[in-house]
Amino acid sequence: MQLDTVVVGHATVDVNVLPHGVIENVLGGAPTYAGFALASLGREVGIVSKIGQDFPDYFPPLFSKFGLNTEGILVTRGGTTKFENTYTEKGEREQVCEEVADPIVPGDIPQAYLNSRSFYFSPVMDEVSPKTLSRISDEENVAMIDPQGLFRRIEDSGEIRLEVPKNFEDYLSQVEIVKIGKDEFRAFGRSEEEVLESLSGMGPDVAILTLGEDGCKVFSDGKVTNIKSLSVEAKDLTGAGDVFGASFLSNYLETGDPTDSARFATAAAGLKIEYKGPTGFPSKEEVKEML
Repeated sequence: MQLDTVVVGHATVDVNVLPHGVIENVLGGAPTYAGFALASLGREVGIVSKIGQDFPDYFPPLFSKFGLNTEGILVTRGGTTKFENTYTEKGEREQVCEEVADPIVPGDIPQAYLNSRSFYFSPVMDEVSPKTLSRISDEENVAMIDPQGLFRRIEDSGEIRLEVPKNFEDYLSQVEIVKIGKDEFRAFGRSEEEVLESLSGMGPDVAILTLGEDGCKVFSDGKVTNIKSLSVEAKDLTGAGDVFGASFLSNYLETGDPTDSARFATAAAGLKIEYKGPTGFPSKEEVKEML
């Protein structure tokens, strides 16, 4: 069976410190938020991830319960990637990384996944290399990347600082779509339009900048389109970027329209953040009703 999308990146176990309370032992990472979002939209999804033997036993069955193919989840001797995420009332985030799982190498992608219609790469801590992307290089599929984890560097304190990766073009030359958030945008020190044009110039057909409550900007065919966000009561912003990215890719597979897909993704992410933790992922019908 051909999968619609394969999600590549570390599953994490997080502590989320929110303005209204603390949530511990939260399942996170792209396999969780992008994987569950895609499944809720009716997609057939596979996961590629590395986890440690410390990964809680009650988490893996959740992936199967959502209908995700878990052939690409590998258990290693190392630990599972762990973050402490602290959010302000305005959605600003400070991160501390407590542990990083082993990197994902080309051979970790199962042979059965290679004919997937699309791939969504979303590393959280530099666990994916350009060689891993080249494993799926194929004109028949669509590749999208959220490079958040490529920007992250761990200080001695465990705190995260962001910088533009020196080999960024080696990644972007292999994908059709790139999406960055406002944290990664600040690392460039340039205007929004300049950054989007620069990203597109490295290879992608579509470059996206998400701006939280200010919506997003989409660069395609030489022009920038502004998309407004939904007015919602945000209860947990964790994973919103991956929900946006996964929802964009899901709609893009159907329409090939970046602007329409960005509107769809903005609505999906807005509906999701009304719920805490990895719950409340909207269906395709719910997103279209909101639109």
